[in-house]
Amino acid sequence: MDPCTQGLLGAVLSASIAKKKQLKIATFAGGIGGIAPDLDILIQSSNDPLLFIEYHRHFTHSLFFAPFGGILVTLFLYVFLKHKISFKYLYLFTTLGFFSHGLLDSCTSYGTTLYWPISNDRVAWNIISIIDPVYTLSLIISAFLCLKYKSIILVRIGLFSSFIYLALGYIKHQKISNYIYSIAEQRGHKIERILLNPTIGNNILWRTIYKFENFYYINAVHMPVFNLPKFKNGIKLKVIDKETIFPELGKESVQRIDIRRFSYFSQNYIYLHPSYDNVIADLRYGTLPYDDKSLWGIKINSNNQESHIEFLNLRKFEKRDYSEFWSLLKGNF
Repeated sequence: MDPCTQGLLGAVLSASIAKKKQLKIATFAGGIGGIAPDLDILIQSSNDPLLFIEYHRHFTHSLFFAPFGGILVTLFLYVFLKHKISFKYLYLFTTLGFFSHGLLDSCTSYGTTLYWPISNDRVAWNIISIIDPVYTLSLIISAFLCLKYKSIILVRIGLFSSFIYLALGYIKHQKISNYIYSIAEQRGHKIERILLNPTIGNNILWRTIYKFENFYYINAVHMPVFNLPKFKNGIKLKVIDKETIFPELGKESVQRIDIRRFSYFSQNYIYLHPSYDNVIADLRYGTLPYDDKSLWGIKINSNNQESHIEFLNLRKFEKRDYSEFWSLLKGNF
């Protein structure tokens, strides 16, 4: 989720358990704690382009790291706030913010190592977009009313409303899953893997991907709150194997290992990009919800197996892409 929303959730969550006289500090400390886990973006290497995606949403986002992360943030803030609040309460507020960060990120599709070090699986519940103005606005209103009227009740109502929004996202995810399974059955397909993502900024228009035999089927689904769903048939892509694609690469070569790392990051939804030579891309995201225009990928250089791959930003949004996206979002299929 975007840092603004992460900070807002941390602020509102901390304020919801604070005393009235603590509201301002609780909101501030919770907000800082809510943003802090994203400092992992500083973990980068000019020699290893995949290091930043490998460690973004990694240990700093784990539920088990939150108490330690909370201590670090508290030690920093206590230098400035020690005359206004006790260390105990400051730690409580910053840790709640820190704790909320990984949980909210897990609600998106990017993937978060929520249970590290017990598990390295990337958790992605896919119930909210990485940017959702409706959800963010609900937190902004909640935080504003809390500080303006110094009301614990109002902030709790706002927090509860944000949870309801996430719950509705989960319900919609289940409905779309059932809908796609029925579409696949009509096609005579038996789904082996499925991924459902709300597109950017909303939970009405979704990108859906399922695997059958040796192909991925990408489609768009429009599912508003009350009307019946609409379906747009999209791209069909061949599945690739991270261990056998580019067979000239050695099994333990740097580039083969990098392909495995990128596949892990992409939840193994990878494919050969049809518009670029020797590029493996992340199928989870596209320019439009039914296309094969991924937002990022890696370029393989078989002639230099022991050097790291090149990470590519493939975002190329054109005016017609924005126009079609808005048309699809309005249900014009």
